[in-house]
Amino acid sequence: MLTPLTTAQQQWVDTTLDSLTIPECLGQLLCPSSPRSTTEEWLELMQRVPFGTISLRGASTAETRERMRRLQAAAKVPILAGGDMEQGANTLTDSTEFPRPMAMGAANDPELVRVVGQSTAAEARYAGMHWTFSPVIDLNYNFRNPITNVRAFGDKPERVIRMATAMIEGLQGEGLLAATAKHFPGDGMDDRDQHLVTTINNLPMAEWQATYGKVWRAAIDAGVMCVMPGHISLPAYQGYTDRPVDALPATLDSKLLNGLLRDELGFDGLIISDATGMIGMTTRVPTDQRVVECIKAGCDVYLFPETIDDYARLLGAVEEGRLSEERVREAARRVLELKARLNLHVDPFGPKPSAADAQSYQATAQAIADKSITLLRGGDVLPLTLAPDSRILTVTIGANSQFNRFMPPRELVIFDEELQNRGYQVEHLLNPGDDELLAKAGEADVVFMNLLMLPYMVMGSIDNLVGHLGHWRWRSLFIDHPQRLPHRVRQPLRAARAAAHTQPAGRVQRQPRIAARRSESMVG
Repeated sequence: MLTPLTTAQQQWVDTTLDSLTIPECLGQLLCPSSPRSTTEEWLELMQRVPFGTISLRGASTAETRERMRRLQAAAKVPILAGGDMEQGANTLTDSTEFPRPMAMGAANDPELVRVVGQSTAAEARYAGMHWTFSPVIDLNYNFRNPITNVRAFGDKPERVIRMATAMIEGLQGEGLLAATAKHFPGDGMDDRDQHLVTTINNLPMAEWQATYGKVWRAAIDAGVMCVMPGHISLPAYQGYTDRPVDALPATLDSKLLNGLLRDELGFDGLIISDATGMIGMTTRVPTDQRVVECIKAGCDVYLFPETIDDYARLLGAVEEGRLSEERVREAARRVLELKARLNLHVDPFGPKPSAADAQSYQATAQAIADKSITLLRGGDVLPLTLAPDSRILTVTIGANSQFNRFMPPRELVIFDEELQNRGYQVEHLLNPGDDELLAKAGEADVVFMNLLMLPYMVMGSIDNLVGHLGHWRWRSLFIDHPQRLPHRVRQPLRAARAAAHTQPAGRVQRQPRIAARRSESMVG
């Protein structure tokens, strides 16, 4: 459970809340994000809307620290800075990069995960960030779910509890960073995307209590400071078993937030909505009512508002009596309590991690990566035995997605380097076309395919991502490979290829053996 505030912390909360007007309290409830805005633009916005929290990403530690120094100096109340930090403090471009939660779950070592939390807290707080929208504690029951997948620790409640509680303890143990468990009441059942539709957790309550409920109780008992509801419904609890599509998402439903989460599960910390521009929420309430209904339902912080417009909507709702001052002050108090727990009123920054700390964090990342490797099939083929003079072609197939501007393709350079260190001739291609790939593959003894894909590279279901592979014409390689085709098809194809591509005199083209390696090394 939450650790009670100290006498000094409680006094600061009470005094600060008493000093705030209702408009200032409303500002505490908004968490804007604008990655491309300059510090001057943020300062200008602060003059119009006294926002109490901010979401940041995509800058270096030095840049973030300087921005937060200036914003804190201009703010009446310390600003709470947060962001998605599911792989370490990865909102910072120069932080330690850890494997994704799926890999952490596969490694199944809570002590390593605890160190991930500790390093995230240390690196983030030095930069002036205090709040991570993690860990994901969803259960990955449906492999087609595009939200959980590589972001979840697994599909077994006991393992998720071990990983999640270790992460929460690591993140919050030194009082530097607040953790946020998400996505209540639990994603991973549906195969649809909250960005496009309200998704449904369709479990009967007895099954929910034995699975998701068990995980949520463990996170709350571990003292997680914040919870993020998703745009997810739980029809069995909401009374919509017969018509589940009518059930509201948790971000708009008081019964789920105040009834199940607060009253039954006993959570007394801060509730922050999931991103409010997602269609899973926007289709349920008119634009001019959305922020008001979200706060009325029980969310204390509204994530990614239309800052100026939504602030005006909150002010209007209070003036018209649609949103009570009591509810506004209750939500503002929870925001201030979180700031007090993190001692932002004392110092919003933390000490700089040492060089030894950085080495330790990197060693932990490598240990998780090593322990996470899981061979699902191919044990009769691997390891490959290669002749000393083997010619090797490595090919990265990287997604062309709407997220590339935030997560540019990351290639496994170290793989090529290790092959070269062993004396092999290595050539590399990134997203080649048919002709280039076939020509290079024909000169190689072995081709390694590195498939660089993430579920949320395209919106919708996992099936959309599989279909998206059609944009990469590398399939021609295995279509033409002799071991992949029946004999009656293979011979005409081979003859056609021979006619189209004349071989150099005195050179016999060798058919390459094909191996596959899977990468989840993108940043985001």
